[in-house]
Amino acid sequence: MKEIRSYILQKRRVYEIPYLLLLLFTSGIGHAQVIDLKVCDSTDRFAITKYTSILRTTSLIPLDSAIVLNTQNKFKNAPDKQIIVFNYDPYYYWFRIILKNSDSAPKNVMLLMAPIGMKDGQLFQKMGIHWKLAGKTGIKYPFANRPYQYTHFVFPLTIPANYIDTLLLSTDVSHNYKSFGFAIIKPKALKIFENKVYFLFGIIVGLLMLFCTINVYLYFAIKEKIHIWYALYIALVFLIVMKNDHLDQQFLNWDSELAYRLTPLLSIGAIALAVLMHVVQLFLVNIRKTYLYKISLIIKINTFSSGLVFLIFFYLNANSNTLSFIYDWAVFSILLTILVIIFDCIYSITKGFKSAYFILGGLLVFMIGVTQRLIFPSNLSFMFPPSTFHVGIIMETLIITFALIYQYSLDKKAKDLSLKQKMEIVNNHEKLMLQTKSEIQEQTFQNISQEIHDNIGQTLSFIKLNINTINSRVSKTDYEKLTESKNLLTKVIQDLRDLSKTLNTDFIEEIGLEKAIEQQLQILQKSGIYETHFVVNGEIHRFPLQHKLIVYRVVQESLNNIVKHANATSINISMNYYSESAGIILEDNGKGFDEKELILNKGIGFKNMKSRMQLINGSFSVSSIPEKGTSITIEVKK
Repeated sequence: MKEIRSYILQKRRVYEIPYLLLLLFTSGIGHAQVIDLKVCDSTDRFAITKYTSILRTTSLIPLDSAIVLNTQNKFKNAPDKQIIVFNYDPYYYWFRIILKNSDSAPKNVMLLMAPIGMKDGQLFQKMGIHWKLAGKTGIKYPFANRPYQYTHFVFPLTIPANYIDTLLLSTDVSHNYKSFGFAIIKPKALKIFENKVYFLFGIIVGLLMLFCTINVYLYFAIKEKIHIWYALYIALVFLIVMKNDHLDQQFLNWDSELAYRLTPLLSIGAIALAVLMHVVQLFLVNIRKTYLYKISLIIKINTFSSGLVFLIFFYLNANSNTLSFIYDWAVFSILLTILVIIFDCIYSITKGFKSAYFILGGLLVFMIGVTQRLIFPSNLSFMFPPSTFHVGIIMETLIITFALIYQYSLDKKAKDLSLKQKMEIVNNHEKLMLQTKSEIQEQTFQNISQEIHDNIGQTLSFIKLNINTINSRVSKTDYEKLTESKNLLTKVIQDLRDLSKTLNTDFIEEIGLEKAIEQQLQILQKSGIYETHFVVNGEIHRFPLQHKLIVYRVVQESLNNIVKHANATSINISMNYYSESAGIILEDNGKGFDEKELILNKGIGFKNMKSRMQLINGSFSVSSIPEKGTSITIEVKK
């Protein structure tokens, strides 16, 4: 109190003496400590919450009632804390702050406030024997109308030279969760800190929007619902960050009491944790159909319900006892949800689901921040963000987003492997069926060839022999008919022998693939319809019998298609041998066809030939130009 006595002796202002005597009297009742602004010379920001005095009333009293001696005597010492938390109660609050400027020049300072739930705050400054309104702030007032446009409530002040100034702050925080914190900051230091805060929150909000966008993209890309649910969770976390530091009032234009009541922070937090629990249940696939999953489902519903109920009662301005009860229910539900999610992850890990480590790691960091925010709200970091709460949110969303991407990668690899295995099974089955079909076909050809040779051929030979023994003394006309019949019979026997040879597998092995194909062309040449050419290029090398048979049958079927559909007059076949492969090109000068029409009509015959060539790791392709002919290319590896 030496400062006050010295001030009285220096100034000798009669009209100030009564109020200074009041300070002398009230100094023994509350802290009422004079805060010397010299502390601002040694530090940029100075928390003053514990140096304030507090008065709480059941109704909002005017300034005239607050400054009378009887009311001033009722001010109590503030708790020795940086942030004072009152939770829900039915009271209104006045705060008294005494500032001393011992400099010979006026001093400009900023009174920073970090209250939650303040609808109306009016700061009165004692100037001589008069009080003046220094400013109004709170959620009742649009952001642009506040004394200083910053995320938290700020009052710019000027303290005269060699002067002790008294500030009285009237607050309306009824029907709200309430906490208060005060600090004195230099204007320049506040501007620097303000820029830093907005820069850091820009990074935080940007990362959250990035993670949200990634999950929305993944949902539309892979159609997994877990990503849209996690995107919803990140959107809710974004709102939590904005509301926790009043950024919503500045950047979302939610600077009204209605907006404040429609979006209570705790309600959003409870709903967000319920959504996160749902994401975890979708992610931890190996805990489904267990009692733990059912318990988690009940807790998820409970947490969502607590947030929804709190939202309804908060909007309706319910009494403080009701709100306090629902608030405790929601806080307990949030913490319980986090603990159960962690337990789910640990259980899932013990059952072999290693990806749960990511969820566990992210939530452990997140839980530190949430615990600080819910259980230790008096931490000064609320006034000077960012805090572990913000770091925990970013780390959790980053880690879990990575976990979802990582698990998607693992699932995709597993699905691709499963699909590949299925395709291999299908292809192997098709190859087996085709090979079996080919073997049956070759066996059928072999049987037909044997039947032609052993039965039909012999029968025709006996018929020819019988005709030759017929008495030659017949009429000239009959003799000519007989001679023609013998010639036709001879041709039929020869054709059947040729056909028998082409159907006989042993025949192809004996004379070789080249000779067999050449004989097919010779048969067409003998018809007089086609002009044929056959050429072999390169050094001939041997192929397995199965390869030869399949290539030969494909060539046969290709020639058959030319005869049936091409209306050609010229057929050319070239066989080209390379060091590790061989190729056969069949060309005709027929009418050709439209390749697009072949695709539309599915070209079953060509597809079968292509499939048969794939059996021996070969290839079959067709190119055609209408009215200019067709070219068929067959390739087979050695």
